[in-house]
Parts: sequence; structure tokens; C-alpha cells
Amino acid sequence: MSEQVQRQVQTIEGISPEMLWTFLIVLVGLATLFLLGHKVIEVLRKEHERKVQRQQLDGQDITDQIANKVMEKLTPQIDEKFDSFEQKFNEKFDDIDRKLSADKETLTSHTTQLNDHESRVGKLEGGNKALCQGMLALLKQSEATSKTEKAMENYLITGEYNKEDWQ
Repeated sequence: MSEQVQRQVQTIEGISPEMLWTFLIVLVGLATLFLLGHKVIEVLRKEHERKVQRQQLDGQDITDQIANKVMEKLTPQIDEKFDSFEQKFNEKFDDIDRKLSADKETLTSHTTQLNDHESRVGKLEGGNKALCQGMLALLKQSEATSKTEKAMENYLITGEYNKEDWQ
């Protein structure tokens, strides 16, 4: 019986232990080939990426690439800071513009008032001169009285002092 059991163990449904071992060895070999193929493809991809990077570096210095990457990271932060600074800057200038506008209006008003005062002072000075000339002519009571009378009449009508009228 032991020989029969051995024969039955050896050939279960036509599969012998040697066949199972052969299958397992082939399976392990195929898995190894698959992994080896995968590794080869991965190495080739990495080598291709290195070639592409080298070609890119041929056209550009590595420091330029680093600078570009740094600027990509910093540009949004710089823009944010600049925008807030620009807003504050514009607010201050708007305030300064408002103050300058108000100062200009005040200065224009004062200039107008000064010009008006200067005009009035000029007229008063002319009147004083005319009165003084008339008084002098009265004091002298000479032939110049008729000339003085005409000059005084001209001043009282026109309100302008003309030095030629008194001479």
C-alpha cells in the first residue's frame, strides 16, 4: 500500500511534485524578468529626463533657473506688499493734493484781496496828492488858481490823479 500511496501522492490529477517545482521556478523567473524590465524602463526614463534637463541647462545658466524659481515663489508676496504700500502711498498723496488745492484757493483769495487793497491805496494816494496840490495853489493864490481848479475838477470827476494837470 505504501507504494500505491506514493504513486497517488506523486501524481495527483496528472500533476507531479516535479511539475509544481518547475512551475514555481518558471513563475519566479518570469516575476524576476518583469521586475528587471520595469527597472530598465525606469532607468531609461531617468536618463531621458537628465538629457532633457541638460539640454535646458545648455540654453540657461543654473543660477538663472534658481533665480527664476525663487522669483516664482516671491513674486506673489512682493506684489501683495507692493499693493498695500501703493494704496497707502496713494492715500497720502491724495491727502496732500487736497491740502494743496485748499492752500491754492486760499492763496488766490488773499492775492485778490491784496490787489484790491493796493488799488484802493493807489487811489487814496492820488487823491491826497490832488488835495495837497489844490491846497498849495490856494495858499499861493496866484494865476495858477484856474489851472488848479481845472485839475481839481478833473480829479473829482474821474477820480484819477494826473501829475501833468497840476503843472
